Amino acid sequence: MKYAFGNVLVDADARSVSSDAGPLHLTRKAFDLLILLLESRPNAVSKDQIYGRLWPGVFVTESSLQTLVREIRQAIDEPGSGRSWIRTVYGVGYAFTGNVVPSGEPAGPLLVTQPAAWLFGESTRVGLFTGENILGRGADVIDIELPTISRRHARIVINDDAITIEDLGSKNGTWVDDERLTGPHTLSECNIVCLGSVRFTLRLAKPPASTASVDQHASEADPACT
Repeated sequence: MKYAFGNVLVDADARSVSSDAGPLHLTRKAFDLLILLLESRPNAVSKDQIYGRLWPGVFVTESSLQTLVREIRQAIDEPGSGRSWIRTVYGVGYAFTGNVVPSGEPAGPLLVTQPAAWLFGESTRVGLFTGENILGRGADVIDIELPTISRRHARIVINDDAITIEDLGSKNGTWVDDERLTGPHTLSECNIVCLGSVRFTLRLAKPPASTASVDQHASEADPACT
């Protein structure tokens, strides 16, 4: 799918942005946010929708989103024009505004599944899904952007019978309840998992009806694990 607006061309399949002056650089998440806003235009996209698309299962501060919006505006807005293609919808989120000429067939809708478990940290929460979860830093893993996390740090596998974790040769090690892993280890509710110096508590996901209580755990300790 391609989108043309002003002197800017966005190619979603090629993951490229260009103008009359040449290529424009956007980081991976900034590009993903731009595509989401273009797909949803002219409707506003809520902050919760953006978090679910860009950081599925991961708790991030609002400043991370604001940084991406600023990056997009600096790349695609005309300097000195006083107007922006990205409109802030106060109390809701953001929307793409202006005339867009699309071409090509849009990709299918993104399917979002619910986490089967969570790793709760002091300022970060990480959703874990049924099957294999590779934790690390980068595009091909569950991205935890913290300095002591290796690019491919650890693997957590969730199935009907058990949850297991193993270190993937990380620089700073993986620990469960203060024991450094040298092989696969079974996890259970309230285990303390350390990825390098980053400390998490494992919690199994609540039933869908109790989503509000799951969100509450992101900002305060769960008394069941203290």
